[in-house]
Amino acid sequence: MSAIEKSPRIAVHGLGAMGLEIVRILHGRGANIVAAIVRPGSDKGGRDLGELAGVGPLGLPARGDAEQALHEAAPDIVIVTVSTYLDDAQYEIFSAAVRAGANVITLAEEMLYPFATDNPRARALDTLAERHQVTVTGTGHQDAYWVNLISVLAGSTHDLGSVSGRLSWNVDDFGRALAEQQRVNATAEEFAVWQAAAERAPTFGHYSLHALAATIGLTPRGTVVTTTEPVIAQHGTHSKALGATVPRGRLLGYTDTDTLHTTEGVTLSISSQGSVYGEGERDYNEWSLADSSGLPTLHLRNSDLNTAHTTCATLVNRIPDVIDAEPGIVTVDRLPQLRHRSLRRPA
Repeated sequence: MSAIEKSPRIAVHGLGAMGLEIVRILHGRGANIVAAIVRPGSDKGGRDLGELAGVGPLGLPARGDAEQALHEAAPDIVIVTVSTYLDDAQYEIFSAAVRAGANVITLAEEMLYPFATDNPRARALDTLAERHQVTVTGTGHQDAYWVNLISVLAGSTHDLGSVSGRLSWNVDDFGRALAEQQRVNATAEEFAVWQAAAERAPTFGHYSLHALAATIGLTPRGTVVTTTEPVIAQHGTHSKALGATVPRGRLLGYTDTDTLHTTEGVTLSISSQGSVYGEGERDYNEWSLADSSGLPTLHLRNSDLNTAHTTCATLVNRIPDVIDAEPGIVTVDRLPQLRHRSLRRPA
């Protein structure tokens, strides 16, 4: 693909597996990357961004001084690929970019629909972004495969009673932190103790169902109900993320099933399995729609997906939409239909 003219100035905050995949996509499009930011003390600090991403030297060192780097680089938009939830640390990362006058686009799953949990940080960030006249948006694989595609599918029905999704993703594609979060290599007993005692944050599906409801035009009734089941290794399975083999009988991950009822009588559900894959296993998304009597009406399956890549490519294609959006936190239901986009500088 030829270099993109009038590309926005882009900073990338977070250079793990996903951040570096985004850098490779941006580099392939000739995008204008002006800053690379890592946590203070990271062993990636000072190293050339291009060498970290495997695309050759770019003359852009990774920096741990985020606020100074943003001040000097003056990006139009900051890509954040640090963690899942809008906690205090993530809020500071977002707010630093906003105070620097930059839009923010992130893979943080909670940011797909942060108002679903009435997170006070979301309200504060929304106010801050409006004050600085910039936009903050969460996107990723869910935007494309759990929200936009399904909304279009639902748009071709007459009588909609339920929307049910089943999907699988490979923990090893997302690094050690997520593998540990999915309890990979825990015993069944350890998982049971964790499950009984853990005050778990809402699942990825929780936010996605709220985003899907908003995109279809449905009103949530009550809260999302989540059930969780372990995925147990039937034989020794190597985990690239952990650098170890998971023995038979231990966890490869787990499956969360989330269900949301709506005032319109439509039930939405997602069953998401995140686990270490054995030989021959592949990512997939499968959706079934039924009418109000429970009769199946439509079915969609996307097989052999590269979820990590589609996550990153979706984010890159959303950059112009976020730059053009109104100020504040703008969720994907308020953005245009997802499509392939060339990057361009804001008017």
